[in-house]
Amino acid sequence: MLPDQGTLTQIMILLHIFDGEKKPSAIAKNIGITVQGVQYHMKIMAGKGLIDSGGNITKEGFNFLDTGLSSMRDFVSQSIARLDDVVTWEAIAAGKIASGEEVRLEMRDGYLYASASPGEGATGRSRNDAEDGDIVAVTSINGIINVKIGTVSVIVLPDAENLSKNLDLKSITGELPENGRTLVGSIGEEAYVICRKSGIKPDLEYASIHSAFEAGVRGVSSTVLVSNRRFHYLISDIKDLQNRYRDVNVRIKYL
Repeated sequence: MLPDQGTLTQIMILLHIFDGEKKPSAIAKNIGITVQGVQYHMKIMAGKGLIDSGGNITKEGFNFLDTGLSSMRDFVSQSIARLDDVVTWEAIAAGKIASGEEVRLEMRDGYLYASASPGEGATGRSRNDAEDGDIVAVTSINGIINVKIGTVSVIVLPDAENLSKNLDLKSITGELPENGRTLVGSIGEEAYVICRKSGIKPDLEYASIHSAFEAGVRGVSSTVLVSNRRFHYLISDIKDLQNRYRDVNVRIKYL
């Protein structure tokens, strides 16, 4: 059972004291109550022997923290377990699947697939009947879905006025991947023209850099072409995306 509001407040105050913060004003600001509220609870805790006259946590205070935090941990664990039975993922059926059947989950070319065939890895339970290639809802997920995180490679092209008409396109196409599982993206007119002259139809256009990061966490690598002029406008976006998708490796190369 989750501790009552007063106990929760005292736990938060004691945690701040444990971290070395004893000023009621600072504690009040951090936990979102008034200074008077902090002082009120500290007076109660002093009366219970949870803190001494110097505002330090006593042995009884540590026991109080341990009991309270353990209760909160149990509450959170039980709540997460209940949520696990409700949370549903979308997957593509790899073969015929019956409602209620246990399925195996795996990533293929950036998409989650579910199959009734046995094997190692993550499993779940189907919530609907599905034929091969249909969408199947999967719940009660267990295990880890193995995904080899992809890489985002950004090729920065010279600006249009510095781009030689006699530029050897092989020097650019040589930078592009030959692996069909790797996506190619273009940002802006210059990058699009370079792709077209190189005989390449971009897989990603317009919001290519965002799509490339999304593909990366799904296990698919991308190479994105952009002019030097446009690249400067992308730097902040790339930094934000790196913070959001921390596992995706980014490579930047200037031509």
